[in-house]
Amino acid sequence: FWLKFLVPHPAMRVLSAAAGTFAAASPTMLAGVLTEKPSDMKIHLENIKAVEVPVPTISPSEVLVEVAASSVNPVDWKLIESSYAQNWTYPHVFGRDFAGVVVKVGDQVKRLKVGDQVWGDSFALEGAMAQYLAVDASITGVAPSSITLPQAAALPLVGLTALQGFTFGGGPWQSGLMGTVVLVLGGSGGAGHVAVQLAKAWGATEVITTCGTSNVEFCKGLGATRVIDYHKQDWHSVVPLQSVDFVYDTVALPGTGDKVYDVLRENGRFATLLPSGLASNATAARRPDVKQEFYLLNETGYDRLDVLSRLVDESKMKPHVECTYALHELAAAFNHSIAGHTVGKISVVAKQESVVV
Repeated sequence: FWLKFLVPHPAMRVLSAAAGTFAAASPTMLAGVLTEKPSDMKIHLENIKAVEVPVPTISPSEVLVEVAASSVNPVDWKLIESSYAQNWTYPHVFGRDFAGVVVKVGDQVKRLKVGDQVWGDSFALEGAMAQYLAVDASITGVAPSSITLPQAAALPLVGLTALQGFTFGGGPWQSGLMGTVVLVLGGSGGAGHVAVQLAKAWGATEVITTCGTSNVEFCKGLGATRVIDYHKQDWHSVVPLQSVDFVYDTVALPGTGDKVYDVLRENGRFATLLPSGLASNATAARRPDVKQEFYLLNETGYDRLDVLSRLVDESKMKPHVECTYALHELAAAFNHSIAGHTVGKISVVAKQESVVV
């Protein structure tokens, strides 16, 4: 259902020799790709490889970024199992998150210059799991200065998604004014660990989250004031009725929304990352004051990235990278994500040497 809102990957663009000395030096690049169409709509790890592909050209509104790192998001491998993969151009270059250095700018680009350290979410093009990425300047922000580029590359998709969801939820809140309570379901994952930090940064008085036993202390360290170990307790049975202002659901188990409506206060808000998490029509009809939303990220402009960058540089948000893979290890990185229970994010660095984050 949710996949119908996504934009397929266009064909890679080839950098011509006429583009100058840079083109002459680097006509091809290493990229993490799916080598062939999955006719059975299943993931075949043996077809996820690092191969040489043409360096992309840039249009007048784009910049060419030498990519330092990308990161794995579940959507990267879930799309392989969708109809979108049937229409990709192959080899298909993976990757939405990116951070790196601008090496070329289009004629219309005035805000960015060669040498700028940048980041963003290449949501329509993908292609970020490569040594170079052509991306529109309008969705390319200046990266935060207080963390490394591989760390920064872990944040754009999950951070921008959280910003959009929390804005729907009423944030930012005036700290302490009304005792705002936020519940984040799945606080130790890629989306969740950022959401916990954003809730605190945006003024929530109480931040409740759920996670497994081994990640309780991790979530407390993010700023959660109450952590519910789902191996020991059902959050629905311990969170008081009508005590929460906003619920941000990163897990989206069926039936979640019906439980959420029980704990939301009057005029509460509920955002979930998959439609499976939504409350039934009958539940929603019983409480018309409550608003719920399943959404996909569509606010990716550099101004939103600047909001994230300020939060990072003010030490209010920091992405957690559980482990790092090189491009030639992309199949292993995907397999790690598919296995589930990743704490924070999985980094994919574009250069072959290992990077410690």
